[in-house]
Amino acid sequence: MLDANYIEHCKVLGKICRLWDDGGLSLDDLKLLACRLWDQIATGESPSYDACLALNPFTAELNGAMQIGQTDVQRTAKRLAEAYLTDSVFYGDLTTTPGDPTSARSVLEALQTEMGAGEDDKTFTTKAATGLVYFFDTNWAPTGAWNTEADETADYKDSVYVVTTIVA
Repeated sequence: MLDANYIEHCKVLGKICRLWDDGGLSLDDLKLLACRLWDQIATGESPSYDACLALNPFTAELNGAMQIGQTDVQRTAKRLAEAYLTDSVFYGDLTTTPGDPTSARSVLEALQTEMGAGEDDKTFTTKAATGLVYFFDTNWAPTGAWNTEADETADYKDSVYVVTTIVA
């Protein structure tokens, strides 16, 4: 995958992960985070149209979940991530073909391979109690190993992508 693609996908997945991590925030804070997620998806460029189509059906579901509470927000965040990962907008950028592109776990296993030292040699932040690797492992338990480094040296840092602000 090209670096530009990793960055675009981390912007979206980071916001979804942040929703999952922070599902218990106040309703106003969740609404702001949801707005920023949609802003990260719709970049203003035509390639983002397909990502908008893939995730737009979840707008009402996320709104309802935010009214209910953390468990529902986390469930919806997981469904958002599954829809994104299993859409060709994401897996189409992988050079490692997922065994089953309709399975988030399979797509994440392809991503693990692609990020590995023998392939792209790209890293996420080392697994902690929050963040992308924790989100992926907790929800889909891919069988491979993530290529990780400390946040300060990782290629795709939780401190950059798993944030409430819009990532330029």
